[in-house]
Amino acid sequence: MKLVVDGFGKSVAKRDNQIVIKENGKEVDYFRAEDVSQILLTGKGSITFDALTLLANHDIDCVSINWKGYVDYRLTPPEKKNVIVKKEQFFALADKRSGQIAKAFINAKIENQKAVLGTLAKSRSNDEFLTAQRDKLNYYLDKLDGLKKDTSDNLRSKILGFEGQASVEYWIGFHHVLDEKWGFNLRSGRGATDPVNSLLNYGYAVLQSEMWKSIYLAGLDPYCGFLHSDRYGRASLVFDLIEEFRQQIVDKTVLAIVNKNQVDVDDFEFDEGQIRIQDKARKLLIAKIMDKLNSKINFNDKKMSYEDIILYQGRLLGKYLTGEEKNYVGFSRRW
Repeated sequence: MKLVVDGFGKSVAKRDNQIVIKENGKEVDYFRAEDVSQILLTGKGSITFDALTLLANHDIDCVSINWKGYVDYRLTPPEKKNVIVKKEQFFALADKRSGQIAKAFINAKIENQKAVLGTLAKSRSNDEFLTAQRDKLNYYLDKLDGLKKDTSDNLRSKILGFEGQASVEYWIGFHHVLDEKWGFNLRSGRGATDPVNSLLNYGYAVLQSEMWKSIYLAGLDPYCGFLHSDRYGRASLVFDLIEEFRQQIVDKTVLAIVNKNQVDVDDFEFDEGQIRIQDKARKLLIAKIMDKLNSKINFNDKKMSYEDIILYQGRLLGKYLTGEEKNYVGFSRRW
């Protein structure tokens, strides 16, 4: 279970083996530590030293997300002690495994982009424009497949080039199903100036916390990526792994919220030159993403939640690096 601590004046404390939530000093709820996998902080408050110890003992991390959709900080238990996985992660950068992994991330991303456009087309009486946009993505999948085996350093520019071109076509299709009132033209990352992009940014930040958890439990180094190059302070592997899950978890959720009129333009305001999501829309978005993460789909011949699939992909990556698995296949689904 993920615990969302939202609002102001909240505090996280400990009582025996329980996580206690207080508001302005008064207890409002409590949970058994063994039932909590992560705490998401989206407001202002405090946490006691005793609570931190309890969280560490149960491998529960705390992630804080600000109103701009950026992860401010992450409080995590001590690092996993499987140095073999990390060593192979670093060694892989110098061999062809790194290129295969980088390709797998983007192959999965484009397959999921196709799935979203295909679903949208089908729900709109097989919309020909959306179908055409979906089919354009096959070209970039073929280009990816045709890349020779090499290190990620030697393939990165081509892989990201194909990813960028495929994403342009995807976002054109995404724009096609949105009302003009939302002011969405194309995808913009940091510094969103329209409501839809602000929802996407915030949703990706929530999803990012899931990637941290998966990478931590797999014993991997979050700062050593294969697709995204090394940069001081950037958790490159977090941004690698998230590529497989953006469309199915966040993009679909945002489209549903917007197109079902569950939020309105008035639920957003400008702040410091950027769009600020007001409380109603923000809480709704978080709740819907949590519902999505807990929802189960058929995966590897069994019913699994998205949350468990994300954990599975982290472990799969670690096993591939250490030779326990012969290949790494990114997560994607048709519908």
